[in-house]
Amino acid sequence: MDLLKLLLPLGCVLVLVFRSDAGASGELKRRKRYLIFPQGSNVQLVYCLTIGAYARDGDLVLGLTAALAWELPSKAEAKLTGLLHRRSRAVLYPKIEALLHSTGLDGRSCVMRALCEAGRRSASEIGSGTFLQELLHAVFTLPEDGSTFDNEDCRQYDNAHSGSGSECAELYPSCEHSIYSLDF
Repeated sequence: MDLLKLLLPLGCVLVLVFRSDAGASGELKRRKRYLIFPQGSNVQLVYCLTIGAYARDGDLVLGLTAALAWELPSKAEAKLTGLLHRRSRAVLYPKIEALLHSTGLDGRSCVMRALCEAGRRSASEIGSGTFLQELLHAVFTLPEDGSTFDNEDCRQYDNAHSGSGSECAELYPSCEHSIYSLDF
């Protein structure tokens, strides 16, 4: 009986030891899981600003609205993320340039300066800015996957992001604004 009391715990310990060694390779045995949504689903970010004044009935109230929409995945598939990120940025950056140009700024220079600043930001500084600064940092940070833009005009974005030895403000003097010193 005493021998049985001794062998039972010893047997349990041996089973646990050998079982844990079998999965020690660290390799996952299950398939990746994906979060998918019904076809046509999207998520939207909407900002509305209403400017009102003390006025009589029937007067005009000005409202400004900005909206962004992202399509949610409806299929589980692997994507070429680096290529897609660069293609979407190749479309986005000229639009930002045009928007800044319409406000009287040098749009090209300001986009290049933003790319330069985002590329030179240290890892310790990431996450320490305001929400809008971190959002702009995400927009102007290029993927570090070794790929480049397809279009020659867009390769200037890569050059601005990787930067050279000079300060970004010196490289792009016609843009007076830094994405990390904007007050909103």
